[in-house]
Amino acid sequence: MLNRFYSEVPFLRLLLPFSLGILLGFATQLERNFLIVVFIFLLIVIGADLILKVSSKFSHEWIYGILLQLILFVSGLLVVELKRSAPDYRDYLNGENLIIADLVEFPEEKPNTYKAIARVRAVKDQGSWKQTRGRCLIYFRKDDNSAKLIPGNRVIFIASFSEIPFNGNPYEFNYKKYMHRHSVYKQIFLETGSWKKTGENKGSPLLLVGVKMQNHLFLKYREYGLKGDVLEVAGALTLGLREKLGDEIKQSYRVSGVVHILAISGLHIGILYIVLFYSLSFLKRRRWGKIILVLVIMAALWFFALLTGLSPSVLRASTMFSFVLIGQSLSRYSSVYNSLAISAFILLFINPTLIFNVGFQLSYCAVLGIVILQPRLHNLMRSRLWLVDKISGLVAVSIAAQLATFPLSLYYFHQFPVYFWLTNIIVIPLATLILYFGFLFFIFSFQPIIAGFIGKAQALLISGMNVSVETIREFPLSIIDGINISEAESLTLYCIVIFTSLFLIRKKGAFFLPVLGSVLLLLSINLYQLYGMLSQKSVVLYNIKGVTAINFINGRTSYMVHDAGEKNMENQLNYYTENHMIASGIKKAVMFSLASVSKGRTIFCNNSLFLNKGFVSYHNLRFFIYSDSLQNVFNDSKKVNVDYLIYSNPDGINISNIKKGIAFNKVIISSVIPEWKSRLLQEECDRNNFSCYRIRDDGPCIFSYNKQNSF
Repeated sequence: MLNRFYSEVPFLRLLLPFSLGILLGFATQLERNFLIVVFIFLLIVIGADLILKVSSKFSHEWIYGILLQLILFVSGLLVVELKRSAPDYRDYLNGENLIIADLVEFPEEKPNTYKAIARVRAVKDQGSWKQTRGRCLIYFRKDDNSAKLIPGNRVIFIASFSEIPFNGNPYEFNYKKYMHRHSVYKQIFLETGSWKKTGENKGSPLLLVGVKMQNHLFLKYREYGLKGDVLEVAGALTLGLREKLGDEIKQSYRVSGVVHILAISGLHIGILYIVLFYSLSFLKRRRWGKIILVLVIMAALWFFALLTGLSPSVLRASTMFSFVLIGQSLSRYSSVYNSLAISAFILLFINPTLIFNVGFQLSYCAVLGIVILQPRLHNLMRSRLWLVDKISGLVAVSIAAQLATFPLSLYYFHQFPVYFWLTNIIVIPLATLILYFGFLFFIFSFQPIIAGFIGKAQALLISGMNVSVETIREFPLSIIDGINISEAESLTLYCIVIFTSLFLIRKKGAFFLPVLGSVLLLLSINLYQLYGMLSQKSVVLYNIKGVTAINFINGRTSYMVHDAGEKNMENQLNYYTENHMIASGIKKAVMFSLASVSKGRTIFCNNSLFLNKGFVSYHNLRFFIYSDSLQNVFNDSKKVNVDYLIYSNPDGINISNIKKGIAFNKVIISSVIPEWKSRLLQEECDRNNFSCYRIRDDGPCIFSYNKQNSF
């Protein structure tokens, strides 16, 4: 069965070695010239094989297959290395360069700025302009000029780039690495008056048309009475304007398991494709009908992509379904798999970093799950009643997509929406109607009476969808948070899903043993990780700008000392520490105020941890947290010995004065200390022969008792 499927999907045989080459290419760094030589050598060998016809004999066919697989594997390595070594604007920066850049997306509104990605077109170096490539992240000070920026606008400014930050905290999302994979290498903050728009738009003419249509429709929505959450959802669902969504509505859709509805992606293109394909299937019976069918659906797909701003996710989905459309028009059962493999191969060849893109992974998994599992699941739930049968079909779609994506969702998002099946029964039909009403609204937007009627109908549908999502959000246990699984567990879950599906579909006992083996493997991994969590002992001083946070972890209990008193600081603390707490399996978190600990208002003592007046004893390590002027401690005639001084007072005294009352040889400078003072303290430590660790520069300070880490 597997061999037959593999032979019917030839592009899968090309995609697998090519993808493995891409993965290895990112994991290692091989010499480009070496890869080129190997690639040319393999081409010569396979050319010689074709001329000499060595592999034409049946017994030697495997030779040609191995050579082809090797060429594709090396091609994956080479594509990655060529992308990595391509020259960009960083090669010309010397601090005073003039930069010309084109915006490639709508600026995202922040509290005080507009954030946008721009493609660097030219750098002025030593009096001459150098044409270049690469992208940068620009933060424009919020003003009247920056509020009017759109994709394609060309701006000029003087380079004062900085690195995209990555604090390095345990399990923190590596935003810098993520942006580098998307060719975004630097960031810059531009004050009002420090940049200038050239007055010409260098964006794609098609993209500009799409932007104008987006703005036109959004203003028309507002003109015909859509407002509040209804307007925000209409803009996100039909126009791709997700940046206009409020936090509360996004949270409701997230908890209900349908946040993907609000981001134009494969689901929306898939809805559009499926409805059009089956609505126009009568054309197949006519002469030239298949060609007309393909052209009409292709035009609709790409028009929708244009209408929603040609975002990367929409372009990927449109490309994927375009190949699926061509494959299905050939009336071959397995062509949908081949079409998916072709589209994935082309997309990865153009941009190999997509292999790490969460949206790319989820889109292909969801489509494969629907294609493979939905018909089988629907057959199990068939009903003679038309309405019940349609509802069971939607349930089958929802379950199939969720089964195919939930291991990845657990791995990336650490949560599972319990009532996803119920929400999707309501939301998918409504979203389908809203999408098509959006098309009608665009067509009749110049006819006030018809557009007003469509707008009211759309508002009613969106209101109903919002109320449904809000209601399901309030259900008990609507979402399970704090789930942490490793890559190995995610792969094992996929093995369980695949072998269980084969067992149920084929009804062969041979598939039961792999299911049992996968379950036992998953349990073994969980037990091993649980043992590690129960025995873990560590101290972590996080690298969080403006916050001092020290975490003492003992088994599955965390004792956090921090000074995040304000709400925005607390949010920042949670942002940088939440993933670490989830990954560590923390079940009990105890929080202490740094001020109360330092001034002696908090005294805490158990078998492993002691806190009082800034002094901390944790297992065999002793710390003193200097967060304010504790002169009575420094002037004591008898010194107190500690292993580490944690300097956490921006207005504090010199380290030598602290030495009067506390004996230490190692200093940790908290990330709350400004950069200029951190450098001065470093110089003072060097003069006094103290070991110094600056969290801002050196990253989080971690003491693992299992590994005995220190500095």
